[in-house]
Amino acid sequence: MTLCLNLASGTDLRPPPWQNWDIVKRWPTNPRDCDRVWDARSDCIDLPDASVDEICAGYLLTHVSYRHHAPLVREMHRCLKPGGKLVVDEVDMATACRRWLANPRDLDAIHILHGEVGTTHGEQFEEYDAHRSALTFVTLNELLTKAGFRSVERFQIHASTVWYALSVRCVK
Repeated sequence: MTLCLNLASGTDLRPPPWQNWDIVKRWPTNPRDCDRVWDARSDCIDLPDASVDEICAGYLLTHVSYRHHAPLVREMHRCLKPGGKLVVDEVDMATACRRWLANPRDLDAIHILHGEVGTTHGEQFEEYDAHRSALTFVTLNELLTKAGFRSVERFQIHASTVWYALSVRCVK
């Protein structure tokens, strides 16, 4: 049986064999609830060691403070099967900062740097929309490698219009 985790699923709800875990049960634009309400800041991944085939973590690390990064990545490594794949999709803060510095009034850059903070999903979700940490390929690669992941490579997952993307894949 294949098991795949979509951590911090947000509005990207995936069909089985994916399980969609998020801190918000249902974002306003979602047609259904996530599969499990999960707080990455305090909840472990309540699955056995080496039981997951693939994990997607979309903007998970950006939305939590740095102190949660290493424990979260170690937990993902723990539950992945040997050879299991991890895809991490984050904001490339080096790119975002350069764009904002070029034009400090650029609302797209401001939202990418700080998060939507209630402007997209509503004020009741402001706490979860805020960006609490910044990553670059170098810092993300170091974090993943230190946790035991290998073959960390950057790739393009989004359309080229998603100018702020930092997407990497790696294996356990």
